[in-house]
Amino acid sequence: FTTDDGAAAQQVIRLLAGRGHRHIGVLGGNWSCSQISYSRLMGCRDACLQLGIPFDVDRQCEPCRYSMPEAYAATRKLLERCPELTAIFAVSDVMALGAIRALRDMGRRIPEDISVVGYDGIVTGQYSLPRLTTVRQDTQQLAERGVDALLRSIQRRSPPVHELVPFHLIKGESVAQLN
Repeated sequence: FTTDDGAAAQQVIRLLAGRGHRHIGVLGGNWSCSQISYSRLMGCRDACLQLGIPFDVDRQCEPCRYSMPEAYAATRKLLERCPELTAIFAVSDVMALGAIRALRDMGRRIPEDISVVGYDGIVTGQYSLPRLTTVRQDTQQLAERGVDALLRSIQRRSPPVHELVPFHLIKGESVAQLN
């Protein structure tokens, strides 16, 4: 049981593009070994290609571990390399919060100067300033279905199943409309 990470990332890019963003950075993950991060990155790339938005992985993306300190450092590197970014999609909310702190320390206002979107829908994001726009996974449904499938497998020796659990794009206050 998983969330369709590629489709969710595409929805994030469509939201940002719909608000006028054409210079979008992607923050986080290890794309060589993490299926989740890679799926999210490929979703971003595919959406940008469909929308005609420039997307140069080497320039507009900065990998990092799933932590606030790592995201803080990666955000600084990303903005030094690509200062024209108007939005950052962090592949986790924890990274988005680290990015917001880095951006604030660099004198950037969120969302007035740069928009930030996260992924996961953690509760902390709804209490941050500004409230984080994020992809919320239904973690309860993921856990319940996973446990149920595990128990069925143990009791009946059922074959493994793969199902997609819906996601929701939660519009917080961290994305601006560009003119």
